[in-house]
Amino acid sequence: MQNMPVLVYVERVTPRLKYTVDLVFRYLLGWNYQLTNEAAAVHASEGPILVYSADPLAFEMGLRIKAVDLLFEKGLKEQRLAPAYLEKLPVLFRTHQRYDLPFDPFAAIFYLIARYEEYLPHRADAHQRFQPESSVLHEYGWLQQPLVDHYALLLAVHLRRRWPQLPMPQRQYRFVPTIDVDQLYAFKGKGLLRSMYGLGQSLRHRQWEVWNQHWRVLRKQEADPFDTYAYLRDLHKKAGGEPVYFFLVGDYGGFDNAHSPFTDVFRELVKSTADHFKVGLHPSYRSNHQPSLIDRERKLLEEILHRPVTYSRQHFLKVTLPGTYHQLIKRDFEADFSMAYASQPGFRSGTASVHPFYDLDSESPTSLLVYPTCVMDTTLQQYLQLTPEQAIENIKRLITEVKSVEGTFVSLWHNSSLGENGPWKGWRRVYEALLAEAHPHG
Repeated sequence: MQNMPVLVYVERVTPRLKYTVDLVFRYLLGWNYQLTNEAAAVHASEGPILVYSADPLAFEMGLRIKAVDLLFEKGLKEQRLAPAYLEKLPVLFRTHQRYDLPFDPFAAIFYLIARYEEYLPHRADAHQRFQPESSVLHEYGWLQQPLVDHYALLLAVHLRRRWPQLPMPQRQYRFVPTIDVDQLYAFKGKGLLRSMYGLGQSLRHRQWEVWNQHWRVLRKQEADPFDTYAYLRDLHKKAGGEPVYFFLVGDYGGFDNAHSPFTDVFRELVKSTADHFKVGLHPSYRSNHQPSLIDRERKLLEEILHRPVTYSRQHFLKVTLPGTYHQLIKRDFEADFSMAYASQPGFRSGTASVHPFYDLDSESPTSLLVYPTCVMDTTLQQYLQLTPEQAIENIKRLITEVKSVEGTFVSLWHNSSLGENGPWKGWRRVYEALLAEAHPHG
C-alpha cells in the first residue's frame, strides 16, 4: 500500500489544479498520486481515493471535498474567501459540514502560495512593495502560522484514517540561515573619496563618536563594526543548517551602498565566504527598474567565484509579482529567498515549505524555487522596535511553528547588525539564541 498512489478524481484538469495537486502530494507530503477525470477509475480503484468535485457526494467512496471555482478559472477576480475556523485551525474557502472537510484546502493553498492577492489592486509602500496590511493572513491575525503546511497535513490525517497503510508524510525540518551583505564594512575598504565624505558627514552632523570610531578603524586601531564574518563563520559551523550569503554587487548610489566589486577587499571576502558557505546574488535596488543590471551584477560575482550563481534575494525585499520573478526565470536562477515582508515576521505565502513559483500571468508552474523567509533582524529591531528579549521570544514562537510542520526555517540577518554597535548593541545574543533554537536538535 505504501507505494500505491492516491487516486485524485477531478471533473476537469486545469493548470492551476494540476500544479496544486502536485504541490500538495509531491512537495508537501512526499506521496505518489494519480490524477484522473474518469469516474470509472474511481469506481474501479481499490486504493486510497480523494474526490475533489463540485458534487463530491455523487460518489460513495473516497475522501470527498467540495471544489470551489478558483482552480478552474482563468484570470483574476476578487475571491469570496469565507474565512472560518475548523476547531482551532484557521481556514479559507469554507464550504459545508456535510463534506469530509468543510473547506476547500486546495483552493486555499493555491490562493496563498501563488500570491493571488498580490496581483489584485492594492496599496503599495514607498518602495512599491506589497504590504502585509493588504494580506488576508495579516487581516485575520494568521500571518505567523504556516497554514498551507497545516492544510496538507490535515489532508494526510484524513486519508490515513481511512487507509492506515499510507505512509506518514515525508517531510524533514531544515534550517537555512541567510546573511545579506549590503555593506562589507562600515568604514574600511571604501576608498579615499567615500572615506573623506563619511568623515565630513560625521563632523557636519556632530556625530563625534562615529567620527572617532571611523578614524580609529582607518588607522587600524579598532576593528570595523561590520567585520563580523569570522564570528559568523564560527557560529554557523557550530549551529549547522545550510547558510547562504547574499552579496550586493550594484553600483554605489541611492539605496545601494555596496563596496566596489573591483577592489581586492571585496573579492577576497567573497572568495573566503564561498570557501565555507553557499553564495548568492543580492540584486541591487535599481535593478528592479533596470533588469539588465542583474546580468552585469551576476557576471561580476561569477567572475569572482569562478562558478555559476543561481540563488537570489532582492535588496530591500523588493518583489513585485510577477515581474521580479519573470526576470529571474528569464535568467535561469534556480531559487529566490525574497518571499518575506520587511515590516512583519511570518509566512507571506502562508507556508514554511520550499515550492515552485506559479506564474498567474501565463497560468503555468515555473522552475524557480521559492524559499519563504520567516524573520529578519531589521523587522524586529527597526519596524517593530522590540527589545532583544522580546525579539528572542518572537523568534522562538516562529521556530516552534516551523518545526511543528517539519518545514524549512529561513532567517535573514545582516553582517552589520551583529557588530554590537549603535542601536544593535545587545543583539548578538538574539542571533545566538536563534541559532540555538533553530538547530534541528535545539
